Amino acid sequence: MNDADALLPPRTRGVPHSSHWGAFSVLVRDRHIEVLPHPRDPVPSPLLGNIPASVSRRARIAEPMVRRGWLERGPGADRRRGRETFVPISWPRALDLVAGELRRVYANHGPRAVFGGSYGWSSAGRFHHAQSQIHRFLNAAGGYVRSVNSYSSGAATVILPHILGPQEAVSSNNVSWTELVAHEPAHRARPVARRSRSGC
Repeated sequence: MNDADALLPPRTRGVPHSSHWGAFSVLVRDRHIEVLPHPRDPVPSPLLGNIPASVSRRARIAEPMVRRGWLERGPGADRRRGRETFVPISWPRALDLVAGELRRVYANHGPRAVFGGSYGWSSAGRFHHAQSQIHRFLNAAGGYVRSVNSYSSGAATVILPHILGPQEAVSSNNVSWTELVAHEPAHRARPVARRSRSGC
């Protein structure tokens, strides 16, 4: 139990977790989950309410899936790609297939043929950040090709120097939480949260 759980009534204590939208605890009730914002968060984000649905929605891919053509014929160009069904497989088999494919690509083409492309919006922080993890893994495996910039700021990096100036001059002058609170209308003023909503 941690400090956050100690503030909750005994029947509502859950597993502590965090996200881009704040810290919370997870309760499991009849195979469904419930999310409780951290009790010390003065203004919990309503986006936390989307987490239970993201776990249980029918659209969620709940097990490893492999394109049927790749499973039957292996890698390579295939005109049926994009029109074929996907076949569910077990996690052990999925790991074996990925490991075998990485070995094949590294052996035949080298690290320049491996793209570490997960953008990684899955979790707050760095250790559970999907992009950081895939980059660490591929570095240990032999190297990889990575992207530069992001879809969030990629265009701005090119356009801003022609309009306002270097992006660094614009992005490094962010408004602080203290300034936001000081200029917020009195009827809407709230305590300052001690975390970034961006998850960075």
